[in-house]
Amino acid sequence: MNVLLVDDEDYVLDYLETDIPWTSLGIANVYRAGSAKEALDLASRVPLAIVVTDIRMPEMSGLELVSALQRKYPATKVVLLSGHSDFSYAVKALQLGASDYLLKPVTEDEVLMCLKKVLVKIEDEKRHKEHLEAASDVLKLGITRMREHLLLDLLFGKKYASGELTRHLKALNLPFGPETPCSLVLFRIETGTEDIKREDYELLSFALLNMAEEIIFEQITDIPSLWSCKDYNRLVIAVLPAGRFEDRRELDLRIGRLQTAVQDYMKRTLSVLYTQPFAFQHELQQQYLQALNVFWRSIGTRSGVVLALETSREDAIGEPAMKSLTRLHQSPTLQQLMDSGRWEEVAGKLELILEELNMPAYRAQQHLMEVVYYLFGCFSYMAHKQGDSFAEMVDLPSVQRETSLFQSTDQIKEWALPLIEQFKRSLQDVSSNRSHIVRQIHEFIDRHLQEDVSLTRVGEHVYLHPVYLSRLYKKETGESLSAYITRMRMEKAARLLTATNRKVADIAKEVGYQKTQYFIHIFKEFYECTPQNYRNRQA
Repeated sequence: MNVLLVDDEDYVLDYLETDIPWTSLGIANVYRAGSAKEALDLASRVPLAIVVTDIRMPEMSGLELVSALQRKYPATKVVLLSGHSDFSYAVKALQLGASDYLLKPVTEDEVLMCLKKVLVKIEDEKRHKEHLEAASDVLKLGITRMREHLLLDLLFGKKYASGELTRHLKALNLPFGPETPCSLVLFRIETGTEDIKREDYELLSFALLNMAEEIIFEQITDIPSLWSCKDYNRLVIAVLPAGRFEDRRELDLRIGRLQTAVQDYMKRTLSVLYTQPFAFQHELQQQYLQALNVFWRSIGTRSGVVLALETSREDAIGEPAMKSLTRLHQSPTLQQLMDSGRWEEVAGKLELILEELNMPAYRAQQHLMEVVYYLFGCFSYMAHKQGDSFAEMVDLPSVQRETSLFQSTDQIKEWALPLIEQFKRSLQDVSSNRSHIVRQIHEFIDRHLQEDVSLTRVGEHVYLHPVYLSRLYKKETGESLSAYITRMRMEKAARLLTATNRKVADIAKEVGYQKTQYFIHIFKEFYECTPQNYRNRQA
């Protein structure tokens, strides 16, 4: 904090500057001025927490200085000094906003006591401001969340009485009434084959909405003008007042700018579908369901598409109507090939299915999900056949909860091929195959002991899901894989301690521990002594 001393007499400034222990009060800098005008000039350049000023000065009095500071810098606290014990000065000073009033000559104790009171007031105001800002942030976030929940409720068909809905809209500062004409816009951020976690998708959606706010409404406000939510299909849904864009070409232009911005700044493509204007309360759910159906049928697995709902699917896409899948159900089916052990044909069959799925007439989200659900059924059957639980072999709950994770045939292939390979190896020769896998695991761990040998990395090496790998290893060896890795590291460390003079820190890194203290902790748990004590005993 900074303090300014103002007096037309230098000896007063010298006394205050040198005799008061400013640093003990937390004051970083002490400035001085010989007049009120000089003080105002300094205040325009330096943030001041406290100004200590004389009342009687030429040209401009201390009272006038208080008034000027309160107008321009209301957070600055002012303490007035005067050699006149006139009560009217004190009253006037306090009326103008001064924090305190001292009579000359002042003692060090009087100044210190006054300053401490002022500093307490500054801290109280600072805390109060922080609390207000925090409350404001919570309110803004709360309004945004309540807007999202209200829109989701309406999209999914929750009914409100006209008066009740009007109250909700007004409370959330939304420019809609039950009869207000509006348009619905569906955005999809396309991530290709990239595996996007929920938190990453939330960040992408947040960035998209900020861009949309700026491009569509040409502003960014604390509480967004764009009323939006995210549905369970990983689509961002927004409601636009129809009067905002009476010329649809202007909306197309801005959507095009938004697509370009998403491509430039987020390195993603964006597909958009928007509806014609409709009555807000009465048609919202119907328009949403219709838009959702058209989105999956007409845009499907394509990317970077902009589509108006009133356009017919054939005109919009320029392609023949969607057909039913044929290769998925042609004999021999994928399940028949797997069940009869014809593994050399399984991958080829999957390729044929996905090849058809990529053809224009079949490129729809519902076909994509038909293939995914069919594969779920095949894999569940094969897991049951070998006595395993398919739910334990894959992250089944998240896939079932977010089927929109599959947006392309490449994603299906990346998910399905490792599982097919896993079933193939498990069913061909269960006992010898598992023993071979354990040997592969041990060899990999031995070669990479000083590196990352997590379950995930080991699973990638032997083409097994980490959960399934962990269960298989424990079943075959009676020991958990993590316990085996720790044991191998500790045994190698013990050999190095006995056979070499290398430092403990170097040995820790040699066996895969970057933090020496953590290595010592694990070693002590394993051998019941520190590495140095172990070395001394062996010596």
